[in-house]
Amino acid sequence: MLNKFFIRFMAVLAVTFSVALVSCDKTPDPEDLGTSLTPANSHIISSSGTYNFQTVKGNSSDPVGAVASAEVLWETFGTAETPAKGAIIAETEYIAKDGVIRFKTPSSLKDGNALIAAKDAAGNILWSWHIWVCKDWDPEKTAQTYYNNAGIMMDRNLGATTATPGAVTSLGLLYQWGRKDPFLGASSITEKVLASSTLQWPEAVASTAETGTIAYAISHPTTFIYSKEANYDWYYTGKFETDNTRWQTEKTIYDPCPAGWVLPTGPTPEDAGFWYTTYRRYNMSYDMDVEHRGMNFTKVFSDADPVWYPLAGFRADDDGQLWAVGKNSGFWTSTPDLDEDDPQAKVMAFGLDLNAFSATEVATFTATDYCRAVGFSVRCIAEKSAK
Repeated sequence: MLNKFFIRFMAVLAVTFSVALVSCDKTPDPEDLGTSLTPANSHIISSSGTYNFQTVKGNSSDPVGAVASAEVLWETFGTAETPAKGAIIAETEYIAKDGVIRFKTPSSLKDGNALIAAKDAAGNILWSWHIWVCKDWDPEKTAQTYYNNAGIMMDRNLGATTATPGAVTSLGLLYQWGRKDPFLGASSITEKVLASSTLQWPEAVASTAETGTIAYAISHPTTFIYSKEANYDWYYTGKFETDNTRWQTEKTIYDPCPAGWVLPTGPTPEDAGFWYTTYRRYNMSYDMDVEHRGMNFTKVFSDADPVWYPLAGFRADDDGQLWAVGKNSGFWTSTPDLDEDDPQAKVMAFGLDLNAFSATEVATFTATDYCRAVGFSVRCIAEKSAK
């Protein structure tokens, strides 16, 4: 006959085991899922999982408005291959009680880029965020220290999933000056053919009093706004003068770089600018790497190797079309040209020198001006090291 103590012990054990089974089978509370991402217009994702970010404007704490839903607008591998929907962002939703957008990657992470939008009840876009997926990449560990205390730069273009010379995945995305949202770059290192994506992109529109506004650009993040105006800008004023506050030395709510990173500066009377500071010259000329269609600026900008700058081409300011892939490239700075008669913006530009003796000689200008409606590359500098 079993003693009473043993019977009580077995009863307690059975209850404990039953509770343990219930606990193991319980679905985890959704509140415990994911990583809360620091506010920015771009988020780097290096491992598969579920992530949350606040629906605020860029790096601020200002809410974007009355969000009703979230939607992935497009996904791309940055190549000629068209991804299936969900290949980069598997799921997304708006969590109203927390004021966050939650998204989930596939369990097998694929490198690429995506844009997630917050929409109101009528389906209007309130804001959008760039999701930059690079498996196992830590930008701080691969960052490159440039000469003359110029600062610490990412090793790749914004939106590039590699820094490999000659790889189309090193080209990255293209940006109009002062806009936070990216446009597709090329799917080739030599041909002006856009990378494929899940979106049938809308036609570019001319800048007008209706389309050349901050509000229009925010609510139409996939529409390229080209300039037909004298101010060379997608931002419409109807005269030479334009707005100079969209991008600044300090990170603004329209800065396209991830948290902790910012656009580098260009030259002004008070500031020599990032690329000029590191090289101490406004222009130089070298033979380009013909095979890989770019320049390795090791021992020119930094001791890192490679310091790879691809000839990614650009989107034209007068129609938004892709041009000069494998021949020219430009890198935006945050610095506007303040000349009222020529209100452009500062870029580091390089490309084939048409006046050179060699067909492969590349002229590099560490400081020059260009139309703000052009879609150029962006390379981000660490905020803590930015001048």
